[in-house]
Amino acid sequence: MSIESTILLASGTLAVLASALVIILSPNRLAAFLAGVALFLLGLLQFGWARAIDAISWSGSNYWLDLSFVCAPTVSLAWLLFSVALGRPPGAERFRGWRVYLPIQVLLSLALVAGLNWYSPVSRLVPAGDDRVVPLTLFGDILMASLFVNLMLINANLEATYLAFSNRWRRAFGPALLAMLLCAATYGAAIAVCVLTGRFSLRGIALASIPVALVSIILPYSLLRHRVVDAAVTGTTRGVHETACFFLGALTAICLFGLNQVMHLTGWTLSRTAWVFIICAAPIGLGAIAISSRFLRILDRILDPYFNASHVDREAVWTRLSHDLDGVTTPADLFRMIPEKTAEIAGSRPVTLFTSSPGDDAFAVAGSTIVPCPVERVAFEEPLARELRATRRAIHLRRRVDDLDYIPIYVENAKQIAACEATCAIPLIQKDRLIGFLLCGNADEGKHRIGGGLLLLEIVAQMVTSRLTSLERHG
Repeated sequence: MSIESTILLASGTLAVLASALVIILSPNRLAAFLAGVALFLLGLLQFGWARAIDAISWSGSNYWLDLSFVCAPTVSLAWLLFSVALGRPPGAERFRGWRVYLPIQVLLSLALVAGLNWYSPVSRLVPAGDDRVVPLTLFGDILMASLFVNLMLINANLEATYLAFSNRWRRAFGPALLAMLLCAATYGAAIAVCVLTGRFSLRGIALASIPVALVSIILPYSLLRHRVVDAAVTGTTRGVHETACFFLGALTAICLFGLNQVMHLTGWTLSRTAWVFIICAAPIGLGAIAISSRFLRILDRILDPYFNASHVDREAVWTRLSHDLDGVTTPADLFRMIPEKTAEIAGSRPVTLFTSSPGDDAFAVAGSTIVPCPVERVAFEEPLARELRATRRAIHLRRRVDDLDYIPIYVENAKQIAACEATCAIPLIQKDRLIGFLLCGNADEGKHRIGGGLLLLEIVAQMVTSRLTSLERHG
């Protein structure tokens, strides 16, 4: 038995044992069941790779290699289901937003399995040797692409869930998340090599399976010992397209496609193409970061939670706000209290709350820490309202003259921004509808960094909409 087969069999055995522990010790939990199924399928896949290596060593047959290839996207689909279910509330809302993609992936997985009757993902001429490298076919490229997309979405979904957890659950889930990201990164690197070289290395897939053993140890510990299966998101869950994993995955896919096209057009070697690509792409990328306000906002949105989340105790803020608002019985009382409470918690002054009433065509001031209270209005179709409705997230109002995307806001809403001394705006979203927003000034000096302040303001906005929904339901 080769060293590659030994590594694969060991990691597969650990994954199967871990799946049994998770399913047996955490019953009646959908996330735990899906994690167990995903670990079990991952273990079986390791056994398949091991059997493929031995089959090649014995006879040059690649049937087990074909089967393992085809099953890989199906295994990734199980992990995608787990990433969707983790931390979400029970019911149909758990899979909201995935109702189109998941059925498509199921059908694609079935089609790939059926396609094995007519096509092979690798060349039938499998060279036997120490390197055990086999060429890919077009069918194999499609399998690799499907697997890469699923890996990217799994990572992005897990990251989005992690960011929506409270600090307590982040600490519990953090090691498992790092292990899964490392595992996905090693498989992603193996896929990248396949795409660029057109060949598949069984030694590479054996080395990529080492993090599988790490996941098989750490994930059950987080799910069972720290009860992460019972965790629930307490913040607004980011879309997968707003995560660092999706950004890096998409950037990797673009780079791989560009390198592949350049290699085919020029006939250059991989090393030469990579050097030319890096030399040309680096200045363009740095220029985009320095000049493009939109790109800077994307980076801020992706990186802010990692730099500032540790400064914000979401549960403590939520508990304090709940206690302060216990005596509120009407929406009007809620609106009057929110500006002052927001200023106390986030350290931002002044704070002005804009809301709308049924039948209105504009947002009006419902409360403010400014005395006398501003009387400005923001129409539904003005740039500020449109941007908040589209982004559904807090935005900075830096008033940069080169900020082309926000120039309409700085021009058409300049009067409202000046009257409220605003440096940021935070939307109030209720049932996918913009019902109002907060215009806030600078944070108190030395109390909060701007990123942490925005996170606090978004927590306050979530509490306002939650309490308002409760008042309307019982009113």
